[in-house]
Amino acid sequence: MTSARFISVKKSDPQFQNYLMGNSEACLRPIPVRSLNVGSEEEIVTFEMKSLSEIKKPNIFNFIFGIAKVKSYILIFLPLFFVLAKNLESHQIIDPLSMAFAAVAMVFIFAGLNMRNDIFDHISGFDRVNISSSTKPILAGWITASRLSKVSWVSISIGTLFAIPVLLLQFQIWKVLMCAVSLILLGQFLKKNSYKEKDLGELILFLLMGIGISTGFQVALGINLDIQIVAFGIFWGSVVLFLVHINNFSHLLTSTQAGIKNSITKLGFDRAKIFLTSWWSLSLILWSLFHYEFAQGFWKWLGTICLIVLSIPLLLLLSQVRSPLGSQLIQIRQRAYATFLAMVFLFFIEHIWYLWKL
Repeated sequence: MTSARFISVKKSDPQFQNYLMGNSEACLRPIPVRSLNVGSEEEIVTFEMKSLSEIKKPNIFNFIFGIAKVKSYILIFLPLFFVLAKNLESHQIIDPLSMAFAAVAMVFIFAGLNMRNDIFDHISGFDRVNISSSTKPILAGWITASRLSKVSWVSISIGTLFAIPVLLLQFQIWKVLMCAVSLILLGQFLKKNSYKEKDLGELILFLLMGIGISTGFQVALGINLDIQIVAFGIFWGSVVLFLVHINNFSHLLTSTQAGIKNSITKLGFDRAKIFLTSWWSLSLILWSLFHYEFAQGFWKWLGTICLIVLSIPLLLLLSQVRSPLGSQLIQIRQRAYATFLAMVFLFFIEHIWYLWKL
């Protein structure tokens, strides 16, 4: 390997953006291997120029799973499951065809937004300076940021086409759609192209992934909104945002050194620990209140007790970590995800139980 394979480019260089987007000489793909002064005018990125034959690409299934972030689809599938289960329990399934179109539309739109988020994280430097727990398609050379951008717009366009029948079948969903589109535009396409760089960005994510998705599915089903759907949306939005904070916490050291700004880096290590402990404790309170008000039979107390017990290891890890150095922050992230999945499993089993008892 010769030094000619590596090129260092300053942000002021006309080719800087082209290299980041993956555009270069024919048959060569620029892969960022080192980034300095991320986000500043003095940013310098060193690229390794790899031939396409050198890049090991996955099979088509792993490729699709990677660029669409299929693992994250639980964030939309659980609200979908809850809306269906809740209304099956109360015998209120009015328009399943509209709901089917809405679900497919959400899958494609969510995939497109995931891709756009990956593009932003690549351009902003977040993915280039932080070590990820999963393979990043752009950094692995599977696809260029330029091509992924085109794929994202195709995915969003397909999702929009599937959403049209929903708008025709359930006209009242226009109100939900207009609110969601406004939030997406505000969060994704204004000021540095991401909600992560906005003071109100976390509120945007909270509203979109919580109340936005749950109420959208409810209206698509042909049913008016009710307090249970709104309460679930508030709870789910808080949990999704907690996962974002936990991920940022696991990258606290490298993000701070790189000058990346988010709530966790602004708080610093000690205050971030308190913040995360408080946030998950608040989520437990919301879970408890939701079950007290809406759960049936023994689930009123069983679900709450189980989640509190399952949360103890996470809260202990947060209280015991003393430094952002080492692997403890990664362990906290893994524990947080495990606790989240346990919560999802509890919620799933609870509503399967209700359906079985019908």
